[in-house]
Amino acid sequence: MENLNVLRAAEAAKYLGLGRSTFWAWVKANKIPKADIHLGARITLWRRETLDKFLSSAEAEKRG
Repeated sequence: MENLNVLRAAEAAKYLGLGRSTFWAWVKANKIPKADIHLGARITLWRRETLDKFLSSAEAEKRG
């Protein structure tokens, strides 16, 4: 995708180091924030900023 600030699900999963199935399971379980942008029934986008915040909070929780 041209715009590096938004990622489709497969790109977001790769960015987080997850497989696509795990990524979607975590979205469904609310472990990962829901998509920021819905362009259609099968096109969802996450802002890189949203994923970065998720990673930061996950790391902070890990450290305790």
